This record gives sequence, C-alpha cells and structure tokens, in this order.
Amino acid sequence: MVWIAEKKVFYVFYDLGFESVEIPVRVKFEFEIKEGVLVADSISKTVLYNRPALQTRYPNLDLAGLQRSIENKVDRQIENYLRACGMKRSKK
Repeated sequence: MVWIAEKKVFYVFYDLGFESVEIPVRVKFEFEIKEGVLVADSISKTVLYNRPALQTRYPNLDLAGLQRSIENKVDRQIENYLRACGMKRSKK
C-alpha cells in the first residue's frame, strides 16, 4: 500500500455568455495505490483558484455554478491522469 500526492495546475474555461474566461486552478490530490491499482474512494483533493479576483472583475458571477464547473473539470482531469498512469482502468 502506497499513498501518492500530486500537485497539478489545470485550466478551466468558464463561459459567461458574453465572454469565456480561462481560470488557472491549482490542485493537490492524494490517493492510495494497492498492488498497482487505485483504491476506490481513496482520492482526496484541495482546489485553489483566485475567487476574489473573479468576483471583483465579474460582480454578477454565478459563484455556485463556477464552483460546480471547476469541481467537475478537476474530477475529470484527475481521472484522466490516473488512467494515463495506468492506475485506473477505463469504463467499458
């Protein structure tokens, strides 16, 4: 059993309707590997982005929608990373 911690920067494109914003998101995620395979439900993550700057520039920003979009994108990126490393098998 091994715990692995990774730090990555992912870019999330968020459509505001009148403009598309590219948001850099710093992610730290940890997971457990046992016998070369990801242990289900062992992934934990910390997501950081400059929310105050976005609120200042876009005062009518839907923060809940933005948070959901970022979480979904980060989850997909982590899954893609784990598949690329051979630690998680693709669904058929």
